[in-house]
Amino acid sequence: MVINGIDGHNAVAALTAIADRLAGKTLIDYAVPFVYQHQSEHPWPTPWGVMPKLDPCDTDSLAEQIQRAMPATKVVKSFVTQEQTTVVDPQSVGGGDHTMFVAGDHADAKQHATDLLKSYGWTDILDLGPLVCSRGMEMYAHMHSAIGFGLGRQFGGHFGIKVVR
Repeated sequence: MVINGIDGHNAVAALTAIADRLAGKTLIDYAVPFVYQHQSEHPWPTPWGVMPKLDPCDTDSLAEQIQRAMPATKVVKSFVTQEQTTVVDPQSVGGGDHTMFVAGDHADAKQHATDLLKSYGWTDILDLGPLVCSRGMEMYAHMHSAIGFGLGRQFGGHFGIKVVR
């Protein structure tokens, strides 16, 4: 299993350079396809400058781009809706009472990701379905920041999402 957190605009190139070594493996992608220092007609000011824009957005995702570039690798999108410390220690926020998401086109790869999450202590894991659903997870990055700002935290902060079913 491989976990990718390479900057969104460098991920495809960096990973395809080692595609032969990743063939047949599960790759959990938690990168966000941010474009930094962009020009925006309506910028979103933040404590650290202008909020980066997402590219791709809506009609594609970074995870899908990685999967297309590396068809022999099984890409799963996960982790991206949580802070890094919460990913490996879900109990650190709200006693772990929140939801982690996974999406991918390979059931065995999603099971590998789910098993890893359970080993970290996750008890509420929601399979969103095929990899196309990674678009929603990547777009959540802006909502994540907005929630952090609303809670008075400069850089997102530690909080979780709870899906009520």
